Amino acid sequence: MTNYFVDANGNYLGGFDGAEPPQGAIEVPEAPDDARQLWQNGAWSALPAVTPTIAKSTVMARVMTAGKMAQAQSALWASPDDFARWFAPDQPVVNCNDPATVAFITNLGLDPTVILAP
Repeated sequence: MTNYFVDANGNYLGGFDGAEPPQGAIEVPEAPDDARQLWQNGAWSALPAVTPTIAKSTVMARVMTAGKMAQAQSALWASPDDFARWFAPDQPVVNCNDPATVAFITNLGLDPTVILAP
């Protein structure tokens, strides 16, 4: 039988079946729906909000379709920090509500709700 545990702050530690949970672990009656939930006042907290993301390649394709790629390229080349942030190979997506990206798209004269739609 699996037993579920949290730490003293309500963070989910996991389910243990035949293994000892970490010292100080507190048993709870069930696992959360999402491991980011906290055990508070005898119940799991609400599910955390999920921030929608979009692939940067999709954003670039939409900017190209809108005929604004040259303007976008010039703006990125003028700002090395923005260029590095946009083309970071380990970050292929951007949050759809990212303030810097929303401002960038707006400055291109495009609608961020269209360009950044998931």
